[in-house]
Amino acid sequence: MFAKNKGFKGAVNPVDFVISIVIVVIIIAAVAIPTIQEVLNSAGITGIPNTVLSVVPTFLGLLALVMIARGF
Repeated sequence: MFAKNKGFKGAVNPVDFVISIVIVVIIIAAVAIPTIQEVLNSAGITGIPNTVLSVVPTFLGLLALVMIARGF
């Protein structure tokens, strides 16, 4: 009598999807990367931790590119 919920099967409107991807990329590029870079510059971290932490903004940029590629 009652069907089991088989999960979300609704389609996302393509315009909504594109707008959400654009918003996320703007947030990552305009807010997250400069903020993280400024914190890392002002923290005074040196040596290997500085090298490891300096790639975090690059990984955020790659994350944005992967999100765009998986979306389309």
